[in-house]
Amino acid sequence: MKETFSGKSRFFRFLHGRGVYVALAASILTFGGVAVAMLGQGLFHGEEIPESSLPPEEMVEQLVTNQPDDRTTTVTTTTTVRTTTTTTAKAPELYILPLSNTVQKPYSIDNPLYCETMRDWRIHTGVDFAGEANQPVKALAGGTVLAVEQDLMWGTCIILDHGVGVVSRYCGVKASVKKGETVEVGQVVGTLDTIPCESLQSPHLHLEMFVDEQPVDPVTALAKEVRYADSTTQPER
Repeated sequence: MKETFSGKSRFFRFLHGRGVYVALAASILTFGGVAVAMLGQGLFHGEEIPESSLPPEEMVEQLVTNQPDDRTTTVTTTTTVRTTTTTTAKAPELYILPLSNTVQKPYSIDNPLYCETMRDWRIHTGVDFAGEANQPVKALAGGTVLAVEQDLMWGTCIILDHGVGVVSRYCGVKASVKKGETVEVGQVVGTLDTIPCESLQSPHLHLEMFVDEQPVDPVTALAKEVRYADSTTQPER
């Protein structure tokens, strides 16, 4: 009994000088055991462990499953159609009417027509196109001015050479072109003036045309649609 008491006395004397340290160590061991026990209970009983308690490299950002993605994706394709418009420049006409399309007196080389001014019947080697005083007169086709001459019967006359044997003669026109000039189809060559031998008629252009020096009907040669004045009878064809 004495030895046992003595052993216990030595143990108590040891704790007496180091009691604080022994108590601290015991607390650490106790806390650690509790933590291990709690962790073990969580793992074995299926309890969730907060993400904050996991190491950074083991954190998962989103759940990955093996479920197929059966969503339908619609892709819309927009097609741009470009329309190219090709503008074709209209070619200039080869022949045009030099004044209006109203025939005041037709071409008549076979049947004489009555002339109000001269008070007689005579052949008419041209076509009288109705117009107004000082109205612009145009070149019926491109060509060269052969002459600008004064005639006692027909007034001022402009003669144009259109090539390929075609010549035109404009009577009763105040000329704005000169001999030797080149003119384009539709170009103004003068303004409407008077014709001494047809002065009792309303203002008009007396137009004559020649092919290989032979007179032809300007309406037929130009092949343009015309209308005949009420006072004029269309000649027989």
